[in-house]
Amino acid sequence: MLIQKNYFIERTMILVMGEYDRYGKLCARIVEGTTSFLVDRTPLQLLDDTLMYIGFDLKGAITGAKSILGKKMKCPIIVNPYLRICLFPNKSPKKADCIWFNPDHITKTIAAGSKTEVELSNGYSITVDSKLAYFNDKIYTANKLLRLSEERGTQPNSSILYLHPTKDHQLVKEKTGKYNFNELEKEQD
Repeated sequence: MLIQKNYFIERTMILVMGEYDRYGKLCARIVEGTTSFLVDRTPLQLLDDTLMYIGFDLKGAITGAKSILGKKMKCPIIVNPYLRICLFPNKSPKKADCIWFNPDHITKTIAAGSKTEVELSNGYSITVDSKLAYFNDKIYTANKLLRLSEERGTQPNSSILYLHPTKDHQLVKEKTGKYNFNELEKEQD
């Protein structure tokens, strides 16, 4: 079996989870569409690699998510805000068998006793050790994180008043070498 050296999470990725290779090394199992492959990185390294590639990091993504959602354990993270990729773990990310789901690829969830059957966009399903209500809450929380972060990103502070300056005002350099920024202050009075 060929193991890929690296991988960056894309919108087509359905899930990532830990899996040990034949040498006992923890790798990342990727399910993308109807294909599945191993990457020679742990799931957390893979998340961090993807974030680092676009100028962020895993620690910051976790801190930011907890800040937006309030302190939460096992909270979702935004892996790529530009592509709107948010993933959530089904259990503690420190556990090797943790599955990080992309909620965009979950088509249906069904109670299976104390477990949940998760139907995926590729036509397959996977059963996880989680009650239906708990798992559905994770999907809801991931979507909420994405929505709130987008709102904050496009409207960082709704209390800011935008001034529409008239075209006859100009900031000019005075003889002292400084610009006449005090003209702006006069306009606000």
